[in-house]
Amino acid sequence: MPEFGGHESAKAAGGAADVMPQVPPRGVPLRCLHESTRHLPPHQQFDAWREANASFLIHHSPPARPESYEAEATTWSFGRLALTKAETPGGAYSRTAESLRRDGLDHWCFSMATHGSRVHRTRDQISMMRPGEIMLDSLAQPFEVARTHSAWLFLYLPRDLLPEASGLSNGCRMLNTPEGRLLGEHLRLLAAELPNMNAAEAERMSEATQAMIALAVAPGTRAEEATSGPVAAAQIMRLRALIRANLGSAMFGPARLCRLAGISRSQLYRLFEVHGGVALCIQRERLAAAHRALSNPADLRSIADIAESVGLFDPSSFSRMFRRSFGVSPRDLRLATSAGAHAAGSQVPTATWNAGSFPALLRML
Repeated sequence: MPEFGGHESAKAAGGAADVMPQVPPRGVPLRCLHESTRHLPPHQQFDAWREANASFLIHHSPPARPESYEAEATTWSFGRLALTKAETPGGAYSRTAESLRRDGLDHWCFSMATHGSRVHRTRDQISMMRPGEIMLDSLAQPFEVARTHSAWLFLYLPRDLLPEASGLSNGCRMLNTPEGRLLGEHLRLLAAELPNMNAAEAERMSEATQAMIALAVAPGTRAEEATSGPVAAAQIMRLRALIRANLGSAMFGPARLCRLAGISRSQLYRLFEVHGGVALCIQRERLAAAHRALSNPADLRSIADIAESVGLFDPSSFSRMFRRSFGVSPRDLRLATSAGAHAAGSQVPTATWNAGSFPALLRML
């Protein structure tokens, strides 16, 4: 199986640790997820990579089984953004309607090759991407990709952070503009600097990155709104804000949301259909809020208190749903958070984030 982790701590030899100078604490370490097949026997690498990503993407078997499949990806979570740096062999993969229903992810994604190329198809729209070109598309729609041996940068953000791009609901958009190229250079800088940042530094970088994103997508906004309009995206944003404001109520559900929003039940269900349904979205918001609290070393509430604060009052049900969504129990995540905060003053400030899967990381944003 691929290895999940972050940057490994350096091991001091002999008594060297006794004479090394103390490194000042740098705050809470930045979460990251590392996936790799390089440690596996070559004949197991492709199957392991495909299995590790099966809940998110379908990697298609090539006509001839590859002798090896050395793939590696590291994802850093900072603020409400996530940056992935990946290098993979040539191949083909897709995100299907079944994948959308299963994971419910609808994030925006900026992608750019640092070397290699790919063909990206979304419905009837086909885009050829070459190194340095940046594209914006959505995880809320099926797509197919064929690529050469490539290295890529992917920037993911929740849908509510980019309402201006709602016109992309039926396609993707190449950002071949000065603003888009500037964002591409910013992604290169992020990939180089995030491994050396702590959480507080990365939070500030998240704010700067969101400003760069707004600049990059602005040129095409008016044209897209004229053809498709942001009404549905704006409604979803408002409904999600209402959900988050009412998480503490265990009785909060679709009926209450309809009354607060002033819309009919059929309209509510229609809006959330592509996201897996309104009840599932409410549950995901509850679990995501609990995950954020348990990942915050400054939050000293008990696990039970955190669960109740997001409207989940049955400890066994909460633990079961949490593990199913994030691949780790609430208790184990709390222990890992405490260990990471304790290690923040060690020689290597970056710690492992190991909640089990890439989709779980995206749900936290």
